[in-house]
Order: sequence, then structure tokens, then C-alpha cells
Amino acid sequence: MNSWQAIRQLQYVLRRQKWTGSTNVVFASGSVIITAGVAEEAAEKIVMPAAIIIPGGLTVDKDFKDYVTQEVIVRLTVSQAGDAFGEMTVVGGHRTSQTRSQGRGLMEVEEELFNAAELLNTDDGIVVQFKGSSALRVQSVDSQFLVWRDYMFALETSADRSYHPVINLVEA
Repeated sequence: MNSWQAIRQLQYVLRRQKWTGSTNVVFASGSVIITAGVAEEAAEKIVMPAAIIIPGGLTVDKDFKDYVTQEVIVRLTVSQAGDAFGEMTVVGGHRTSQTRSQGRGLMEVEEELFNAAELLNTDDGIVVQFKGSSALRVQSVDSQFLVWRDYMFALETSADRSYHPVINLVEA
């Protein structure tokens, strides 16, 4: 799996990630995007919570030329209507359901980011290492808080595209 495939696979597992103990997804499919940046006009259309995958630097192993490390930032973003102090955007607040994203705070969404990242492993041809995160950042947009944090990952993978062979075929 090369870095292009690894980043697409990260997007795939984030889009499919369900709240622990639920059948409800954490992110709307249009809320997990791969980009270098989001225009302000487009950002207003993203359903919260959102995960923005930003490819970073790529380094090649000096001894094994087809072994690369792709840096990736996942920017988690949450906003809550009616949150006067910004507390609900951080730790969660009023929920309509324990199994839905509405009312969840960034710290709750963070858990599911890590759960999704753990699904990528050597069976997929990738090793994911969490490297650290930024401090929380906040912005007031239309009288509500928008909170985000960047999570840095290193995706260790091959420089070459690869596809797993088809297995367990059943003759009809």
C-alpha cells in the first residue's frame, strides 16, 4: 500500500467508524475529507463533527527505498449551537441520543478517531503511529463556538501500490 492508498484507507475507516456500542456513524460521509485546506464558504456546509485529513511530508527510508513514512494531520472539528462558554464543544453537552454525534464534544470524537486509526495495521500493509496533537483552538462563528485540534500521525508504508489478492472465493 502506498501513501495515496493509505490516506484513502484512513478516510474510509473514519467514514465507517461507528460510536462504540452503536450502529450510528461518527461522521457524515461528506464530513471526512482529504484536503490541504478548506475555503471558508465550503466549511460552513460541512456537517459537524468533521475530520479533515491533511497530507504532510513524505520521507523515504535511506536503506529501503520503497519504505516511506507519510505524515498526516487529522483535524477534528466540532461546533455546538447554544454553547455560551464553549464547554459543550470540548467535553459534550445536551444529547438527543447516546449513540449519535449530536451534542458530542471534541474529546469524545477523539476517542473514535483513535479507534478508527487502530483498524489500520500490517494486514493492510500499513503501520500507523500517533505522534501527538496540537492544543485546542477555538473560533466564534455566528455566535457559536467552533473548536478544533490537529492530530499528527505517521503512516509507514510502501512507495509502491499494492492490492491484496482475492481469497475465500466460493464456486457457485
